[in-house]
Formats: sequence, structure tokens, C-alpha cells
Amino acid sequence: MHGYSLRPYDPQSEAEMAERLRDPEAWQPNNWFGFGYTQVPPFGPQSPGLGMITPDGGRMRLVRDRATIGQVSWFPGYDYGGSPRHRGWGIGLLVLPEHRRTRAASSGLVLLIDYLFSTTATHRIEAATAAAAAPKNPSARPGGMSREGIVRSAQWRDGRWNDVVIYAILREEWEAGRATQTKRDETAEGSALR
Repeated sequence: MHGYSLRPYDPQSEAEMAERLRDPEAWQPNNWFGFGYTQVPPFGPQSPGLGMITPDGGRMRLVRDRATIGQVSWFPGYDYGGSPRHRGWGIGLLVLPEHRRTRAASSGLVLLIDYLFSTTATHRIEAATAAAAAPKNPSARPGGMSREGIVRSAQWRDGRWNDVVIYAILREEWEAGRATQTKRDETAEGSALR
């Protein structure tokens, strides 16, 4: 995927990313909520740190050419039916400022969706993004996800309440997308052999 991959954290990359995430610049413009915000986990010997991967969620590095350029995360999504069996994964993605406006975000999103559908039994994956960061074209499908709606005034940032856009993809949509991509790849390979 254009040289991008997901990798677990090791002690060195975890320490480097932890330092980067203490800088408000890494989170701006749409994810900086103040120094007291708990999105950055505590670090230390008793902490799961950045590199946790558990049945309840995890984080991995987004890598290009061996360099960590961001991170992806997953966590239990919204419980739509009163029990955890109705819950899919919620996902997050952070690309470091110097790697934005490249294919990093879309590649990281696709890699994470592929990883979760390939390694877990979830049926639904959803993401929320600041309305200001959402694609301007409502029919855009980042990572194959469908825009499901707007949650009004859901996020306190920059001294005011901000809207959030919800995107989601279902397992059958992901499977159909993979089948289409495989067919495209086979067609391209056949054309190259002629």
C-alpha cells in the first residue's frame, strides 16, 4: 500500500512517539483538547503504554520506509443494543504533521480496517472525525467507509462545541471491496502479461 504498513510498538518507538504526542502540534488542528486530556496514556512500568494490543483494543505505529509517521488505534465502539455483542470497533488515526497531505491517512485507515476485519470477528467498524476535517464531498468514502451522519456539538475544542462526522463500514462491504480490488489486480496483471 504505497510503502505504508502497521507495526507494533517496540520500547524505542514507543518512547519516541510518547514524546511527540506530548507536543500540541502533533494533535492540531482538530484533535488538541488540552494538556489534561487523557487520550495519551500514562507511561511507566505499570502502564500498558502506547503499544498495548489487547482483546479490548490497541495501538500500532503507522510506518513508511521504516519511519514511524503516525499511529492507529482501536477500541470498543458505541454499544447500540444494551450488550457488548452489539458493539463493533471504534477506530482512530493520527498522522504526524510533517506527513499530512500525503496518502498516509487513507493508507493507514485502509490498513487498520483490513487488520481488524482479518483478525477479529467484528461486524462493524466506525470512526468519528471533526466536521472541519471531514471530506468536503459528502459522498467521499475514506477507507471504503460510508458517511452515516453528524453528531452536533459533540466535541469541546478551541473554546466551543464542534460537530463530529460519523463514518462506518460493515464486514460485507469490506469483503465486497476486497473482491473488487482482487479482480482489478488480476485484470491489471493479465494486461501487463500481454
